[in-house]
Amino acid sequence: MSDESRQSFLNKVRVQKDLEQITGAVIEGHGRGAELVSKFAALEREDQDFIYHWAEIVGKSNEELAGHFVNRAPHAFDEMDRSGVEAWLMAAMDEFDNRGLGAGIEVLEKLPEYVQSYHCRHNSCTFDLVAQFLQHFVTGLGGREMIISTDPETYTDTEKLFLPEVINEYDERDLNFSVYKLTAVHLWAQSWYGTWRYQVVERLLRAPDTGAVSAIFNRLECIRLDACIARELPGLHRQFEALAYRSAAHKQQWDIWHERAPYLTDPAASAMDSIAMVSDFVTLSLPEPKRYQGEIHLQRIREAMFARIEREKAAMKQALGELQRALQEAGEGEPEASDNPKEMGEFSLAEDGDPGSGGEVNFELRYDGEQVEMTPELEALLSSIMQDFGEVPDDHLQGIDPAMYPDQLESDGGGSSANGNEDSELQDAISYREWDYTRQRYREGFCQLNEFDVPTGEEGFVEDTLAKYQGLLKSIKKTFEAVLGEAKLQRRQSQGDDIDIDALVEAHADFASGREMSDYVYTRYRNLDRNIAVMFMVDMSGSTLGWVNDAERESLILLCEALETLGDRYAIYGFSGRTNKRCEIYRVKRFDESYTGLVRERISGIRPKSYTRMGVAIRHLGHLLNMTRARTKILITLSDGRPEDYGGYKGRYGIEDTRHALLELRRDGVHSFCITIDKEAQDYLPHMYGMANYAVIDEVKKLPLKVADIYRRLTT
Repeated sequence: MSDESRQSFLNKVRVQKDLEQITGAVIEGHGRGAELVSKFAALEREDQDFIYHWAEIVGKSNEELAGHFVNRAPHAFDEMDRSGVEAWLMAAMDEFDNRGLGAGIEVLEKLPEYVQSYHCRHNSCTFDLVAQFLQHFVTGLGGREMIISTDPETYTDTEKLFLPEVINEYDERDLNFSVYKLTAVHLWAQSWYGTWRYQVVERLLRAPDTGAVSAIFNRLECIRLDACIARELPGLHRQFEALAYRSAAHKQQWDIWHERAPYLTDPAASAMDSIAMVSDFVTLSLPEPKRYQGEIHLQRIREAMFARIEREKAAMKQALGELQRALQEAGEGEPEASDNPKEMGEFSLAEDGDPGSGGEVNFELRYDGEQVEMTPELEALLSSIMQDFGEVPDDHLQGIDPAMYPDQLESDGGGSSANGNEDSELQDAISYREWDYTRQRYREGFCQLNEFDVPTGEEGFVEDTLAKYQGLLKSIKKTFEAVLGEAKLQRRQSQGDDIDIDALVEAHADFASGREMSDYVYTRYRNLDRNIAVMFMVDMSGSTLGWVNDAERESLILLCEALETLGDRYAIYGFSGRTNKRCEIYRVKRFDESYTGLVRERISGIRPKSYTRMGVAIRHLGHLLNMTRARTKILITLSDGRPEDYGGYKGRYGIEDTRHALLELRRDGVHSFCITIDKEAQDYLPHMYGMANYAVIDEVKKLPLKVADIYRRLTT
């Protein structure tokens, strides 16, 4: 016998002996000793030791269960890794503990079913694993920023991409991840390459049989979008081709549609061409959607689009009005107000090279025929408008009314009314001083501030936010509950958690003697240690348009829901304005208001306004804070950038005025903290707030959790 054969034989003898010692010779009882020893000997030494170890542990609970495990463990290692085998054994042990020996043995005997379930769980890809990557990936592709979210159905409403919670199409996690990525790209492509233009949506909604037409349109658009991706993103297209079909028959169905719609692969083809071809495919059987293809929800698309169109039209007019004002200031003096906007100059767009296939801006902006430089915000607006219309409608460029901007600015940074008459809504304005670092003194009564209530916002925003962050909200609430001070027992209460025995005895004695029985016979626990008032100052400047505004509103909703746990007094105010004569504060929640449905609607109604004159807002809200009776007073600012407004309120001027306003609050005993997403904040926030009194968020979606975490740390 060779040395190798001898060693193999000795290994088998050793293995069988060890197994017999551990399981009481159960192998022979099953009549499969030779086969089992052979499979056992073929395992790695670490896997053999794993079986020894667990057989001994299980045997202490039940030898028969240990024998069944040893008998099937080598087969389990054929199908799963060590963690999978351990999970299988733990499932059997749980059943044994809860339901007895028979249930535990049943799990071990149903090894094939467990293996299938394990691979499904182990190889599937979940939304939580890919959400952050997909968000960055889609943003990098271009176009308007789109939020990645989950939904039982896969679709886009042109502002969000809705993806499933889990994808397990393949036995490999990497392939399932690829399906996630390609699905997100395909939904993004619908907006970028013009599937959901305004005209297309209206045409589909007017179709006699919208459901059937939409189903055919969905397939035809898939052909067109695949061709667009093939031209501009060939690397991704190769992945599309590799994962699109579920079978040869599935591919054959799609090949028929491709052959009958060759024009849709032409660069000049549009979504309107897909609609025009729908009638040619009515009699053809619908192929099953490709793996990465989503559904169509026209009504949801229409609602999101119409809301965005109105919002962006107003933002466009505001941005152009501000640009017009800046151009006039840089020109030859200040023109007199005119009833005819055209006398103030006109904006126009001229083509700049070949138009792109997507929503990119290939135009130059002109004012009275002269090219002007566009801001990044204006370019983003134009790009989004282009994705909705395929052009920039004339009414988005016309009607820039000088009356929208009545305050002509003085060269020294002041401001006065253009015609000497202030609007009626500004007659009750509050005057505040402002620090002028160039003069090293205050400009007394320089800023005029008004308060307004925030109009109520769209329905469903609060509910959608609570559903989106339900897991995070639970975590925040638990964190807040943990920081509550020790509850104190209060006796003789009119209502409470338990009976106050002493008070009840006295009340009964009163009753027995003919006197009126007291109602104060309960005890309750109440936190008496926290005496805090917190003011949230929310940036409502125009630069918060989009994700920042959504993140601010979501953060406030989650924070309010959690703050109800603590019982702290808190208020929420927004701030914006235009020039020193039109500083504006927007009431969302006062200290004396409860967190009602009206407050929720106001939070959802927070919208970007004008500019960021922070000093006057800090002074006003600090005054409101000082009027509250609290041991600890905190002002927390949510902002996306540095102080900036018309009339020279920018750069060092704005920073120094804000710093002095914060110093005034500090002297009054108010603690200030700033949370910002401005990546350049390190340049100015330490000077304004101090080294330890600010936080920079590198991703907008982290804002809700960060706000709650900072609040917890500031108030404990």
